Amino acid sequence: MTATELSTEQEEMWRTFFDDNHAVLIVVEMLLRCHLSPERILRKALSGLKSSPSEVTFEQAIGAVIDITIEHNRETANSPPQAETPAPIKLRVSGMSLIATLPWPERPVYFLRGILHYSREETGLLLNLNDVQIDQLYKFAVKRIGYESKTTYR
Repeated sequence: MTATELSTEQEEMWRTFFDDNHAVLIVVEMLLRCHLSPERILRKALSGLKSSPSEVTFEQAIGAVIDITIEHNRETANSPPQAETPAPIKLRVSGMSLIATLPWPERPVYFLRGILHYSREETGLLLNLNDVQIDQLYKFAVKRIGYESKTTYR
């Protein structure tokens, strides 16, 4: 198999993966600061994966998606306030709808720390926050989710 055939095969594999894997869309939707089609983020991640000289693993693909999403958030950090309210997230995973209702800074902190098990340091580096801010936002998110789940299931 030639390098071109391998590259085309790998590109098709990741395109199918991104199209079929709802978990990747959840990652993008949880981490996006503003309403934006996840497909735009996925296309940008795919183009980065295409240029990879070696075979890309699932973890590397998810990492690329996270990096592109965080990069997009940094680029749009000074956008108008209405851009900070995301559209409703359509999730097929139980419990994720509560996380989706969290305000912007709490949502990515809780998602990265509580769901993806990123360290405090990794989360802080990705979101440009210090350890104290990460701990506070995570604590607020846990309290908010606990309160929401108690009022939701009465």
